[in-house]
Amino acid sequence: MSAGSPVEVWWARRQDAGPGLAGLLDETERQRWAGYRRDQDRERFVVGCALAKAVAAGAGYGEHPARIALDRTCPRCGKPHGKPRIRGGDLELSVSHSGDLIAVAAARVTPVGVDVERRRDRPGGQEALERYVLSEDEREAFGGGRAFLVAWTRKEAVTKATGDGLRVSFRDVVVSPPGEPPRLLSWPYPGPPEDVSLFDLDAPDGYAAALAVLGRCDTVTVRDGSALLETTATL
Repeated sequence: MSAGSPVEVWWARRQDAGPGLAGLLDETERQRWAGYRRDQDRERFVVGCALAKAVAAGAGYGEHPARIALDRTCPRCGKPHGKPRIRGGDLELSVSHSGDLIAVAAARVTPVGVDVERRRDRPGGQEALERYVLSEDEREAFGGGRAFLVAWTRKEAVTKATGDGLRVSFRDVVVSPPGEPPRLLSWPYPGPPEDVSLFDLDAPDGYAAALAVLGRCDTVTVRDGSALLETTATL
């Protein structure tokens, strides 16, 4: 893994979805897009796909985002819901969306994971969710509300960087408590957790977001994905 790899995080919104973006989807992506029942789910999906392809094209992987092929083959089941990759390239990507926000993280060589979550009220189910996500020590430190959402996004960013996502128990991915800089304290992998760079990202009220980099990262640059998509639509 490269030391000090720079990472870009591109932000867009569900409302950026438009007729032109659907033309960037390949056949597999079109099938997934059509399978969503709710308009907002289709909008988040198409914006995430289009933004990832626009970022890849801007990084030199194709003349036009429509010519970018993303491979999402899950290594466990073979279905197209895994971490996006560019065949034969060294650009690492991660995509996340929740509510009205879509984020794409990109870096050369170094695996990255990004996660954004909108706060949702879960009457009667919050305690069970906390037991599922937090270790015993973390439950005392994080509790509910925004602190819990911060813990969730940090953990999911880490597991998305590894490519495992929700297949790994979040209780085994332990992160630093509120009031301390974001750090990975322990995880169920052979590498030392201190080799993972973890960041909290600025997000609007009601959201939390985090970035994980499997290696040293000195620079995180935040960019306007909505503007990039607007430019892409005119190409």
